[in-house]
Amino acid sequence: MRPVANSRAALWLVWFLFAAILAIEVAVPYVAAPRPDAWHPAQTALAGFVVAIFSLAAAEGTFALRESLVVRDAPSTALGVRSLAGTGHVRIARFATLWALCTLIGFFGALIAYGAASPAASTPYAVAAAVLLAIHAPRPRLLARLEAGS
Repeated sequence: MRPVANSRAALWLVWFLFAAILAIEVAVPYVAAPRPDAWHPAQTALAGFVVAIFSLAAAEGTFALRESLVVRDAPSTALGVRSLAGTGHVRIARFATLWALCTLIGFFGALIAYGAASPAASTPYAVAAAVLLAIHAPRPRLLARLEAGS
């Protein structure tokens, strides 16, 4: 198998790992025992506001990071990595960071659900994280842009 094909397969494998992490984050509020002393509605609203701001920053960060993957200089010249396999490892690390930001949004939802003792409170965060993870999946069109920029 060619190094580029190996890199693509590795990207999809890592993406599926983050999708599984997100699925676990979504399931935990429904499976875990509810918090015995739930937050008051005002506390839940305040925490939700703060977490929403952090989630929006993380969502914006995913798009900024994705564009920096395409626009930035070739990883081989920026980091001194000369081989195609080395470039693939750098690319996987950058994508893993992007997908970690997506799953962080799901984690924020799980925190709100735990504090409010309401699993449904995590739904908007889980949906947003899943949509972002789907948008940033390593599709051939995005990978072609990356390879053209490298």
